[in-house]
Amino acid sequence: ASATNMAANIIVAVVVSSFLLLVNADDKKPNFLILFGDDWGYGDLGANWKDAEGMTPNLDKIASEGIRFTDFHVGASVCSVSRAALLTGRLGVRNGVVHNFAVNSLYGLPRTENTIAELLKPAGYRTGVMGKWHLGTTPGYHPTFRGFDVYLGLPYSVDMGCTDKMYYDHPPRYPCNPKQGGMPNKDYKLPMPLYSSTTNCSGKGIAAETCNGDIIQQPANYSTLTDKYQAFAHEFIMNATKDPRPFLFYVPFSHVHTPQYTTPANYNMSGKGHFYDSLMELDQTVGIIMSALTESGMDSNTLVFVTGDNGPWEVKCELTGSNGPYQGLWQKNEGGGGSSAKTTLWEAGHRVVGLARWTGMITPRVSNATVSSLDFLPTIASLAGVSLPKDRVYDGLNITNVLLEGSDEAHETLFHPNSGAQGSIDGKLDGVRWKNYKAIYQTGGSPQCGGQVGNITRHDPPLLFDLSKDPAESNALDTSTDPYKSVVAQIEQVLKDQMTSVNGTFQSVVNYSTNTMKEPCCDAPSSCHCTNPPPPPPSPAPSPAPPSPAPPSPSPPGSWDGPCNDTCCFVDNIGWKDASGNEKSGHGANSTWGSSAEDCCAFCAKDPDCAVIQYRSGICWVKTAADAAGGWFTRSGVTSCTPKGMKPPAPTPQPSPNPPFSI
Repeated sequence: ASATNMAANIIVAVVVSSFLLLVNADDKKPNFLILFGDDWGYGDLGANWKDAEGMTPNLDKIASEGIRFTDFHVGASVCSVSRAALLTGRLGVRNGVVHNFAVNSLYGLPRTENTIAELLKPAGYRTGVMGKWHLGTTPGYHPTFRGFDVYLGLPYSVDMGCTDKMYYDHPPRYPCNPKQGGMPNKDYKLPMPLYSSTTNCSGKGIAAETCNGDIIQQPANYSTLTDKYQAFAHEFIMNATKDPRPFLFYVPFSHVHTPQYTTPANYNMSGKGHFYDSLMELDQTVGIIMSALTESGMDSNTLVFVTGDNGPWEVKCELTGSNGPYQGLWQKNEGGGGSSAKTTLWEAGHRVVGLARWTGMITPRVSNATVSSLDFLPTIASLAGVSLPKDRVYDGLNITNVLLEGSDEAHETLFHPNSGAQGSIDGKLDGVRWKNYKAIYQTGGSPQCGGQVGNITRHDPPLLFDLSKDPAESNALDTSTDPYKSVVAQIEQVLKDQMTSVNGTFQSVVNYSTNTMKEPCCDAPSSCHCTNPPPPPPSPAPSPAPPSPAPPSPSPPGSWDGPCNDTCCFVDNIGWKDASGNEKSGHGANSTWGSSAEDCCAFCAKDPDCAVIQYRSGICWVKTAADAAGGWFTRSGVTSCTPKGMKPPAPTPQPSPNPPFSI
């Protein structure tokens, strides 16, 4: 270790020892609140950048009462990867999460990793999570299997399932029901589920299906979702007046990811468009949470962290936020265009809002310390008096010296992974920060507004920037001669040392297998469109899997005489196979059979082998009654029937067979 890092560790030890003496004196451990925005750029905070002035008063208040970091980073520039890094304190090359999980992922954040919640539970903490999870939905990977007592939220990004109402996205996306405005532009099979889970299943066998079967609404109603979140957050914090245990409350918002939404009362509240309406609603929720801390008497004993998962999603045009001063201009001017924010290695992808507040413990200031969301876990564990497992290496630092003593001694080096840009290897550490220098080995491949991705280029030697003089990363330095040749040599050495550590110590492995049978469905296999689904069984204990529900009885030939509605146009979460045994992904196909949904309904009514159907993008998917676990397959040669109560949907372009994961 360098002399600087050794000195920093000594300071940390002294600070923590002093703090723990205070804790032991009154036997009161601190609470921890993590507020985590989605696609929230550095420039989307009024205290950071003029574009957001007046839009974030509650967040600006936190900034004025605590530390506002100017050099705060996250563990990746894309969703699942960044969230896994925050909760484990480890980069994706160690924790295994190197790209996003899909709607139908069978697994999630590896169970060999320890989340902050899993570390704090044995120390007597009450734990809750509210908002977007995106680290797995199947048993073993759902939030209540990962150390959290309660959960209210969405299992993944707001664009990864359809809803009954059209919200704001670019390009526009449409409701679940094609009769309400055309087919979805992303042909996802299932409506977006909203979960409410109240049983902590951590440590139980993965057969405990009831622990993550608590879908209370499908599709989720985004127009009322913020109201639900605000009520849940207030109740969770106010429970501290009745429950003496300290708490961890992790709040990963869906704002300001697209499709953007607000409650009806907040529509046009900004006067600046849908993006800022969404941003102001996020800020409003933050205000309610902070007021609850005061109301409950927990304010002076709660450390609050504020950040986001990655920077703005530039391909969303007017619905994206601000990079602030971190423009990635080399990409725009020299790299053929393309995004320089989300999914990229440029500063705006991973350099985001960073705030820390603890009344009476943190002195308000602006800090230039280089810190990261990776630091949350080791810092929280230290302040809670929890020892970290010794069998693994953490990429985060304990930054109590920065928080409590005013030090700016933190990371000398940070590593930034590829995060989904085309042409890159997911998770590979192709961005390296050393002191005030930044090296980038891979550029291009991420779309800007209009779709331009730039030139996908590998750089050897890497591009080098001096961020202290060029935060916009506009001018690559000449690395053929000193002093910058020596800087690159130093960076390549620290990168080599990092990978020696990664490959020589404990690593988790993610299984990214998918299966449409595991897509969340509120009342499988009958329906995935439920307002009030049956409550889950009361006992969370593992039990033998119940027998599969009997398939619906096939309609007698010619018996269908109603309109083509959601009952007829059936959607469920069963994985289907064609006649050759090939599983269908549920996200579109190349077949163009079927001129209307009425044809599909009429076909099922007339065919004695048809049990249930689904009509999507001009395809009539059929399931036979003979095999309840059988597959979807298409039928051709069916004569159009008379429309039954509706007009055929307007023709739409066919989606690709395998659309990319949402990010």
